[in-house]
Amino acid sequence: MTVSGKLVGAAVGLLVGLVFVLAGWRIALILLGFSLAGLLVGVWLDSREDIKRRVRAFIERASGG
Repeated sequence: MTVSGKLVGAAVGLLVGLVFVLAGWRIALILLGFSLAGLLVGVWLDSREDIKRRVRAFIERASGG
Protein backbone atom coordinates (compact mmCIF):
# COMPACT_ATOMS: atom_id res chain seq x y z
CA MET A 1 0.00 0.00 0.00
CA THR A 2 1.43 3.36 -0.99
CA VAL A 3 0.66 6.47 0.98
CA SER A 4 -0.40 9.43 -1.12
CA GLY A 5 0.05 13.08 -0.30
CA LYS A 6 -3.70 13.52 -0.07
CA LEU A 7 -3.96 10.84 2.60
CA VAL A 8 -1.11 12.32 4.63
CA GLY A 9 -2.63 15.79 4.32
CA ALA A 10 -6.01 14.53 5.46
CA ALA A 11 -4.48 12.74 8.47
CA VAL A 12 -2.43 15.79 9.49
CA GLY A 13 -5.47 18.02 9.05
CA LEU A 14 -7.52 15.72 11.24
CA LEU A 15 -4.88 15.72 13.97
CA VAL A 16 -4.50 19.49 13.89
CA GLY A 17 -8.26 19.87 13.99
CA LEU A 18 -8.53 17.59 17.01
CA VAL A 19 -5.80 19.47 18.86
CA PHE A 20 -7.48 22.75 17.93
CA VAL A 21 -10.85 21.61 19.29
CA LEU A 22 -9.63 19.72 22.35
CA ALA A 23 -6.73 21.89 23.53
CA GLY A 24 -7.48 25.32 22.08
CA TRP A 25 -6.06 27.44 19.32
CA ARG A 26 -2.99 28.62 21.25
CA ILE A 27 -1.79 25.09 21.94
CA ALA A 28 -2.46 24.14 18.32
CA LEU A 29 -0.36 27.07 17.08
CA ILE A 30 2.46 26.25 19.50
CA LEU A 31 2.50 22.62 18.34
CA LEU A 32 2.43 23.68 14.70
CA GLY A 33 5.32 26.07 15.32
CA PHE A 34 7.44 23.40 16.96
CA SER A 35 6.57 20.94 14.19
CA LEU A 36 7.59 23.43 11.53
CA ALA A 37 10.83 24.21 13.35
CA GLY A 38 11.61 20.49 13.62
CA LEU A 39 10.88 20.01 9.93
CA LEU A 40 13.17 22.88 8.97
CA VAL A 41 16.00 21.55 11.15
CA GLY A 42 15.53 18.08 9.66
CA VAL A 43 15.63 19.42 6.10
CA TRP A 44 18.77 21.40 6.92
CA LEU A 45 20.46 18.37 8.49
CA ASP A 46 19.59 16.20 5.50
CA SER A 47 21.16 18.70 3.14
CA ARG A 48 24.47 18.86 5.00
CA GLU A 49 26.55 15.68 4.99
CA ASP A 50 29.20 17.07 7.37
CA ILE A 51 26.60 18.01 9.98
CA LYS A 52 24.92 14.62 9.56
CA ARG A 53 28.21 12.83 10.28
CA ARG A 54 28.86 14.99 13.36
CA VAL A 55 25.37 14.39 14.76
CA ARG A 56 25.67 10.64 14.13
CA ALA A 57 29.10 10.56 15.86
CA PHE A 58 27.74 12.55 18.81
CA ILE A 59 24.80 10.18 19.23
CA GLU A 60 27.09 7.14 19.07
CA ARG A 61 29.41 8.64 21.74
CA ALA A 62 26.46 9.65 23.94
CA SER A 63 24.91 6.18 23.76
CA GLY A 64 28.15 4.48 24.70
CA GLY A 65 28.58 2.79 21.34
